[in-house]
Amino acid sequence: MTDELESYLRTKLGRAAERAPKAPPRFPAEVVSRSNRRRTARNALVAGVCVAAIALPAGLMAAYGTERGDVATIVPITPTVPPKDYTGDEYRIGEVLTIDNPSQKRPISLWYARTDNGTVLCERVHNRTGSLSAGCGRPLGAEEATEQGSTETFPAPATGLVMYFGTAGDRVARVTALTDAGKVNGTVLQPEDTPQGIWTVTVPSDRTVTAFEFAGREGEAITRIERQQRLVIPEADAQPLGPTVEMPGKLVAGLYETPGKTLIWKLNGQAVGPMHMIERGGPGEPLIDMDGKPMKVELGDHEEHWFGITSTETVRVGLVFKDGTTVKAGTRPNPWKIDGFRLFAGTQRHSDDMYRDGFRIIGYDKDGAELWHEDHGAS
Repeated sequence: MTDELESYLRTKLGRAAERAPKAPPRFPAEVVSRSNRRRTARNALVAGVCVAAIALPAGLMAAYGTERGDVATIVPITPTVPPKDYTGDEYRIGEVLTIDNPSQKRPISLWYARTDNGTVLCERVHNRTGSLSAGCGRPLGAEEATEQGSTETFPAPATGLVMYFGTAGDRVARVTALTDAGKVNGTVLQPEDTPQGIWTVTVPSDRTVTAFEFAGREGEAITRIERQQRLVIPEADAQPLGPTVEMPGKLVAGLYETPGKTLIWKLNGQAVGPMHMIERGGPGEPLIDMDGKPMKVELGDHEEHWFGITSTETVRVGLVFKDGTTVKAGTRPNPWKIDGFRLFAGTQRHSDDMYRDGFRIIGYDKDGAELWHEDHGAS
């Protein structure tokens, strides 16, 4: 999102790579799955970008648009120490704006902060699975308005909506997004005691935003921001390696090289998340998260679909909701000759947001005995 945040994330990811588990001599392979599950705020932030190659938070990673239409260049950074964290209340200027994030149906908070390099806009995002991430944008200059980020991801959010946001100077009263399907009006808000306003525009995720136009109270043109060039997402156009697998609910699982081997789920030809990076596989070895810790399951959901990967000994997976309602799905071996995990998929219509309502996921062996379970409280 910013040079400082990028530096911090590169540092954390570099250290994580150094600590990544190495295959022992007698077991040349393990399955390593970078989890998108509930984590602490710190790990959620790192995980959100660690998964970027396989579940790209496009609004966070993209170069920013400018009033001149320039495209920023991302250059490799080799940081030495993490930068100062400016998301704390001691740096905040004025009131925090907390609104609904249409992509997650959870709150997103936006506020201004004072840093050693100037005033910045910060954000705190609550993920529907329970994780939390926070960061700050680049220092503001003399621009009438700036684009600071969005809730855009790949795969696109299941809600079908993406919110763009940024800063608005004193003269700006209106904002409009120009898309390939017409114009969409947004909102300009002025939280109390903040140096500038904050604008937001919510757009259907299948539309391409080309520019933002800003106007004054009488409709007079103030400035225009050309939308930044979007990053190339290799997963979007990748071709499967070997066969794909049709799973219940018309989901299709395929293995792709992007450039690492990545398991991508698709529905009606469109990717749905999360995706799983499969680095290594070995018979009898456990799934491992990005910290090298064993895990039994990695769960994803999209509308009524629930799906994922689990340990090789798990023959059936069940979802148990708070009122006792249970749905189950059988597992099947993957067809790509990668030992260490099995696939599962099912549908449920009991909850339109199972992370909001809370649930337990259970793994069973071939005799129906419980092997493991995970509780996910309401988020």
